[in-house]
Amino acid sequence: MEKFWCCLVEGTDGGFHFRHATFEDARQEAERLAQLDYVKGKRVYVLEAISYCEVPQPVEWHTFLQY
Repeated sequence: MEKFWCCLVEGTDGGFHFRHATFEDARQEAERLAQLDYVKGKRVYVLEAISYCEVPQPVEWHTFLQY
């Protein structure tokens, strides 16, 4: 997986995130978002993905008690 950046508007649940391939693209998007009427006065963060985890598939179930 390649490194990517996302924008987060302060005080929101995050909504949908677009994966920007470069910091500059994410920065431009943050500036665009900051100018929207419902965002004005809020901070817009540029977040860099630095790591990830995943659950191996298939998920394994283990039962301790027999029913």
